[in-house]
Amino acid sequence: VPSSKYYQELQRNVSALISQIYGQKNFLGLSGIRFRPGSVEVDLILAFQEGSTNEVTVRSQLIQNIPQAARYNLNISRVTVRDVLSPSSAQSGVPGWGIALLVLVCVLLALAIIYFIALAVCQCRRKNCGQLDLYPTRDTYHPMSEYPTYHTHGRYVPPGSTRRSPYEEVSAGNGGSGLSYTNPAVAATSANL
Repeated sequence: VPSSKYYQELQRNVSALISQIYGQKNFLGLSGIRFRPGSVEVDLILAFQEGSTNEVTVRSQLIQNIPQAARYNLNISRVTVRDVLSPSSAQSGVPGWGIALLVLVCVLLALAIIYFIALAVCQCRRKNCGQLDLYPTRDTYHPMSEYPTYHTHGRYVPPGSTRRSPYEEVSAGNGGSGLSYTNPAVAATSANL
């Protein structure tokens, strides 16, 4: 049972023995310690730097250190070693220069997008530059001296305007006097009836 004290102690002893035997700079570590029932068989995976050793060397080192196994309460009766390539050592689908080229294209694309945004902003600012006109050509500004100081009766008429207010227009159809008034909106709808 993996949670039992005996199992954990056995796992520590195997790890310590392997670390002592292969504790060199080319040894990367061990993993996958697995015990089989019966007289205990241990399966484990050792990792070495690629090209640093072979299965014959690994097997001979372990056989030479069988006497040290007794210090860890281990009895080694048989050693089987197989060379297995790790999946990470296989070639990846994209070469390094391809990844570098992809990154370069992405950076250039981002710079181009930023450039076009800046260009659009500059064009819009240049197009609208100088639009604030305090003295337009249309007659909308009048100095205060042109306005009368006060009005007691009547409507506002801008200086220089000859058009009368629609409220002051006189219609002959409603009495004809200067005081009569016809609402143009009502007159238009009543004429259409």
